[in-house]
Amino acid sequence: MTTLVQANAVTPMMPPAGADLEEQREFYQGRADMYREVAKTDPRHYWEAMACAGLEQERADLIADNIRRSKTASD
Repeated sequence: MTTLVQANAVTPMMPPAGADLEEQREFYQGRADMYREVAKTDPRHYWEAMACAGLEQERADLIADNIRRSKTASD
């Protein structure tokens, strides 16, 4: 069982320095997925984990939008 406290203790908060946009998107998407899994295994912190998942998903989606815009602008 993974708890929210355990997940926060072992997961970096920020992508590695120098990560490109795709690496950043993957990082935040991975954190969103991780928090969704934590919500399943830590029922006492379900809503907090889901809120964290939502925030991380927003970051991943924003970066994905930036990637799409930059590809469109370069075409």
